[in-house]
Amino acid sequence: MNEPTCIDYHIASVGNAWGIFRDGTQIGVREDAADAIAFANFFADRETLIAPLPVRVTADVFLHRAMREWRVAA
Repeated sequence: MNEPTCIDYHIASVGNAWGIFRDGTQIGVREDAADAIAFANFFADRETLIAPLPVRVTADVFLHRAMREWRVAA
């Protein structure tokens, strides 16, 4: 089995909420997109202190669209 090269936190739309996944396993759900981003970033930041691997946070296309709308509204 291949060893992981990176720890991945991913935010994805799950119905009317946002699911937060760590390496494919769902670890949380938030109704607000900003809360989902904060949740994933908090755990990813903590993990950088203890993990020997790089850590990243990614998002699905739906969150990217939402963030684009926030930028236009700002």
